[in-house]
Amino acid sequence: MLPGLCTFRSRCAANLLPGGIAEQPLTAHDNAPQGYVLVRHSKGGRAGMAINEWWTGDGDERFWIEITNRDNYGTNVIAPQLNDAGRDEWSYTTVSLVRPGDIVLHWSKLGEPSIIGYSHVSEDPFESSLEWQSRGTYGRTHTPTGKEDAWEALLSGYRDLSVPVTQTRVRELEADLRKVRDDLQAAHKGAIYFPFAISDKRPVRAAQAYLTKFPAALIAAIPELDEVRQLAVGSPGVGTSHSKPPKSGSKSSSGYGRQKDSRRRLAVEEYSVGLVLDHLKSHGYAVSDVGTKKSWDITAILGSQELHVEVKGSTTDRSAIDITEGEVRHAEDHERTLLVVIDQIKMDDELKCSGGRWRHWVDWLPVREELIATAYRHPLPDGGQVGLPIL
Repeated sequence: MLPGLCTFRSRCAANLLPGGIAEQPLTAHDNAPQGYVLVRHSKGGRAGMAINEWWTGDGDERFWIEITNRDNYGTNVIAPQLNDAGRDEWSYTTVSLVRPGDIVLHWSKLGEPSIIGYSHVSEDPFESSLEWQSRGTYGRTHTPTGKEDAWEALLSGYRDLSVPVTQTRVRELEADLRKVRDDLQAAHKGAIYFPFAISDKRPVRAAQAYLTKFPAALIAAIPELDEVRQLAVGSPGVGTSHSKPPKSGSKSSSGYGRQKDSRRRLAVEEYSVGLVLDHLKSHGYAVSDVGTKKSWDITAILGSQELHVEVKGSTTDRSAIDITEGEVRHAEDHERTLLVVIDQIKMDDELKCSGGRWRHWVDWLPVREELIATAYRHPLPDGGQVGLPIL
């Protein structure tokens, strides 16, 4: 058993088989790749093969890619612990190394091979079982091998990419991808588990593997993945994202695109909120800027209707925004909400703002399964010592 993997999950104990295995049949194999019948269990375990974890200690390296022909991607990643020859397989063992909050891209072999979407890991990986029937010529001449030990991690929040990254597009970017690979190989000894096979003899193609690492530098090299880049912890932003000073128990600044210069953040905030205030006034609303007191920015009243407005502003092109638990709860609890995002704001050297692209969402309600953790509040443990550390 690997450190940190769960040995028993009560939700899986639907039926106990001999030997203590807890089996939970799945309707229409909903959570298993094609060729798999998933059986979660509570017994057994083995250490996977040694993996060169070159990404350890770098918070930006939180991306993986599943290369598959399954049609129910986004539910889990799962692989047998051993391949058909009874040996360890590195792209199976990698399933046991994902962490909650990691982002998994999905490369589909169905139709034109493409990166079609992404999910995030919702909890620690654990040991499972699956029943495997090999596909193709080998599968037609061999019977199923029965239940096999497996690695599994559950996913949530699947989203289609706005623009899929097709194999044709990947080949257009070969020079950039090759440079990323070469730079990583120069910086790290050993295998890097690159997601693309690049050679001088054949066009670029997906690696012959199941779950590979997807380096952060690749995210930056593929423009269509900018929406994924914005979800990453610690990714540097260009420009300013809307971020208020902490409110009484409600909101705080965090996440992608933070600016060290608080004056720039404040200028963008005041400009964005001011634009929305003026717009609402022009439509007859009585408005109040409540951003320093409440977990939303503007209260707008028209007759008997009260609208609560959340405003996000940025000088960058945004496909993701930072929101707090207080903002999420308020959107869940209040009937009439409005989210306004004004990005692509121009700012001069004197911090004067102009322009901006408006987008808005009426009756805004975040879907919790799609939220990506980018910050935590850490309760301090007992035992902290007062004074300067003696080292």
